[in-house]
Amino acid sequence: MAIGVGILGSGYMGRTYAFGLKEINHDAWLVAVAGGSRAAQLAADYGAAAEASPEALIARPDVGAVVIATPHSTHLALTLAAAAAGKHIYLEKPMALTVGECDQMIAAAARAGVVLSVNKITRHRGAGQTTKRLIDEGAIGDVRMIRGTYLISGYDAPTKLWLMDPAEGTPWLDYGAHGVDIVRWLSGSEAVLAFGRFHSFQAAPPPLQSGMVEFVMANGVIAQLWMSYEIPVESVGELGRYLITGSKGVIDFNAYGDVRVDRGDGAGWVTEWQTPPFQYIADPFTVNRVKGFADQFQDFLDAVADGRQPAVTGADGRAAIAMVEAAERSSQLGQAVLIDRA
Repeated sequence: MAIGVGILGSGYMGRTYAFGLKEINHDAWLVAVAGGSRAAQLAADYGAAAEASPEALIARPDVGAVVIATPHSTHLALTLAAAAAGKHIYLEKPMALTVGECDQMIAAAARAGVVLSVNKITRHRGAGQTTKRLIDEGAIGDVRMIRGTYLISGYDAPTKLWLMDPAEGTPWLDYGAHGVDIVRWLSGSEAVLAFGRFHSFQAAPPPLQSGMVEFVMANGVIAQLWMSYEIPVESVGELGRYLITGSKGVIDFNAYGDVRVDRGDGAGWVTEWQTPPFQYIADPFTVNRVKGFADQFQDFLDAVADGRQPAVTGADGRAAIAMVEAAERSSQLGQAVLIDRA
């Protein structure tokens, strides 16, 4: 049975899900949009109603599920309101600002009996799925070490000025919510220890634009994430590249590019996946870019229809925030920090 969807947030990600609903998703339609200065235009572009407030959208009887694609600081209140109204909830990352907020959101969804999912796009793009398949097939043996890099020359939010507000969290929260989930997913384990250091080498906001974090996973995997928006040259820019070292071989996983594997059998590097090209900034609303988002959203829609848990749950969103928080606390204390796994 098809379900009506309301989108809260009319910016880059709100339009992403509207495009996906029109061009890719099935058994769902866009009912209404609310929130942000572009809500009326987004609604008009996709033949939906423009509601005056998030509360008005949530109250609509023809909205069965809401996409929350608003600033991070609003996620808690909007999730609680949607759950209280019996609406299923799909959240943009990061799930929330703190683990405590995540716990409230998970509890509210459970009380209301609604599905709660959080965007973890890398799991649903072809590059990520290929990498996970190779690991699960034993192509590199047992995973031992993971190194991830997210390196950019300048903070990559020219149209998202709200991200500069300290109330919305740090750049590490914004990227780390993705990076740490990749570590959990590919290692097949939960993080138990974090040691991190964050710093900015320039006065320009936002603070803490560079950082290195090491995680120890419960199964013994060691992982390192290096994030920086202060790389002086664009030629080394990498929007999410991961080297996964196993007991027999290595995978070079570019979240926005190719996936190569060296199985350690003497054959050298073999390309297993090539990402279809798209212009992430110049022309983002294309099937090649949006498909991964739409695929995860379809899983959410199917979970609602089937009465099951989605592939990415609120618990997954919480685990990411716990790792993000532990890394920041480690930097503040100058010592390793145990990770909240409650």
